[in-house]
Amino acid sequence: MQIERSVPFWLDSRLFSVYIILTFVFLFIPGLSLLGFGFASLATVHYVVGRTEKQLMTTIALEWKHYEPLMFNHESTTLRLQLFGLEALQKLGLKTTLRLHTDEGLVFPDMDPLHPHTYHAVIGTHEQLDIPIRTTRRGPSAFDEITLTIKLPWRMGVYLFTFDAFPRFTVLPSLTAQATPLLLHRLRIGDRADRYSPLKNKLVQLGAKPYTAEPSKEIDWYATAKTGRLQAKVFETSNQDTFTLALNLSGPSGYGLHMNFETFIDQTAFLVSELIKEGCKIELFLNRLDANNQMTHLKLKEGQPQLKQILLTLSTLSTRDDYIATGQFERYVMRRKNRNSQLIQIGNDNIQAIG
Repeated sequence: MQIERSVPFWLDSRLFSVYIILTFVFLFIPGLSLLGFGFASLATVHYVVGRTEKQLMTTIALEWKHYEPLMFNHESTTLRLQLFGLEALQKLGLKTTLRLHTDEGLVFPDMDPLHPHTYHAVIGTHEQLDIPIRTTRRGPSAFDEITLTIKLPWRMGVYLFTFDAFPRFTVLPSLTAQATPLLLHRLRIGDRADRYSPLKNKLVQLGAKPYTAEPSKEIDWYATAKTGRLQAKVFETSNQDTFTLALNLSGPSGYGLHMNFETFIDQTAFLVSELIKEGCKIELFLNRLDANNQMTHLKLKEGQPQLKQILLTLSTLSTRDDYIATGQFERYVMRRKNRNSQLIQIGNDNIQAIG
């Protein structure tokens, strides 16, 4: 926390010792005692203001409560801010206002539509403030200004408390369906003639066991004939389907970035989310070069950890990154992809599922 003050020139801290000296000089000079009392009053006001400043510096503090640093694009939430030292402000009768400012990735929906990135509030009797925010852009976002303004009475000055404990967020791509319903429908109904698909039937037979009271359709007649005793099927959930998603963010010519840069990222996030829900294994290729000048490749995994890792990776994509040409990227993917996975190519104005 840093503090700045704007006070009249006669409250300059360097003048306090001058006021003390002049008080004793004029107080004991006949005819000038009133002037001495005047300097004594200035010294008293100066002392009170200085003491108030020290009290504010030791009692004023801000703390953010219960906010999630991970958010999805276009998601709304409420931040809770707690102000410490409110009792001292009320006792001193000081008017206090709070000003917040965010970068381009966050807005305050309840504020002026012409200035959605700025939040103003007068501090009342409540120590906690609920501040609605909404994300507007994928990627890292944060507050870049938090200022508490405290006005002294009788225009004796203004204190500005600035804080550097900014809430910071990672805004993930939106998971809403965009331009993917046809492909998603095909994946869900198991449109894969050359390969078994658990999107159509998630259960595969693991073996057989002695029959107890299972439905008749679960009787394993082959095992029954082989053992001479009634047997029932034993199932387990299958994760045999694997998918390779290749996200190409280059333009149709193969060079430069595509105008649908953000749309392709959202489509990828949505597809990954839906496939993970169905219990599939996913690997992701991006035609972006990483810090080691290598192709970005998230290896084949499943479950929520894989979904989180992919979304975090997608949230870091920037138009300032280095991307390789389309032809080179496609050849790289065909060489490195899992042999048993179905390839889904995203980019160049379409989404293609290749068996």
